[in-house]
Amino acid sequence: MRIFLKLLIVAMALLVTGCGGKYSKVMSSNSAYQNDVVYQPYNDTTSPRVAKRIITKRANITVEVDSLDKAKEALEGIIEKSGGHITNARLYENGYHASVKVPSTALSSTLDTIANLGDKISQSMSQSDVTNQFVDNEARLKNLILFRDKMKNLLSQTINIEEIVKIERELRRVQIEIDSLEGQLKYLKDAVALSPIEVNFKEKTVYGPLGYIANGIWWVTKKLFIIK
Repeated sequence: MRIFLKLLIVAMALLVTGCGGKYSKVMSSNSAYQNDVVYQPYNDTTSPRVAKRIITKRANITVEVDSLDKAKEALEGIIEKSGGHITNARLYENGYHASVKVPSTALSSTLDTIANLGDKISQSMSQSDVTNQFVDNEARLKNLILFRDKMKNLLSQTINIEEIVKIERELRRVQIEIDSLEGQLKYLKDAVALSPIEVNFKEKTVYGPLGYIANGIWWVTKKLFIIK
């Protein structure tokens, strides 16, 4: 029992201090903000693992097109060529919406190509810095794995049934935390690698002779009340 408690205390202290120390070391080396989307897997435990800020990006674009069918077909080719994929799409009266994901490195060029399919009405892009979250989770995962391995080693040396039960219970708890952190890191890596774009196509309205007249009257009437 004493051996188990002693190792448990030491391991938990290692988990806390190791995570905090490593986290501070990594963050102090990355004080300057950089807009590049970069994740570099790192194996050297003596050096910072993150070379640049880790950024996720997403965008929205609305384009007015002559034909929804042709724009839809062209969009599918653009996304395929970029190495991305369409996750959801919906065609409705006079409009088309698609949720797509493309490699982050191809985000800007893909938006430009989509805009060229017609008349761009609007476009926006947002980004989020997930460096702190990524580094913290990675450091916690590393120390949890170290703690788990120490517990496994202790288990192999223990013959007391009561201690074996306690160690196995602790191992299950730690493994759940490890699985959770691995899932969070995978989600962040995927979010950095692929950027979502919400694409909206609106079909241009083609006026008949009376439609042009009515539209012109409406424009003149509106200008009588609103200049800008």
